[in-house]
Amino acid sequence: MVSYFVSYRGDSPDPEAFLRHYAERHSPLLAQFPGICSLDMHTAIEWRDPFKVNPAGLLLLAQMRFDSIEALNVALASAARARAREDFASFPAFDGVVTHQAMLSRRMF
Repeated sequence: MVSYFVSYRGDSPDPEAFLRHYAERHSPLLAQFPGICSLDMHTAIEWRDPFKVNPAGLLLLAQMRFDSIEALNVALASAARARAREDFASFPAFDGVVTHQAMLSRRMF
């Protein structure tokens, strides 16, 4: 299984509107990617860790899953991807860095 992560490190003046746009408008566009198996929308929460850790500062981490790197590459070159990229211009304000990363998943337990 291959995961494609898109991380939104930073904040929005209206985080609820940003996340609502992603869930209600952007996710249906991602669902049109050929070969996509699933999309998980991970959103930040408050937590307590007794050890000193460095929070990532993410507002959102989107995880798309594909059966293979070949399937991911087809999706990334698709018209559906182009439509999703166009939608990015209509996102509510976001101040931060957006990164993309493909990774091979290996379940350990």
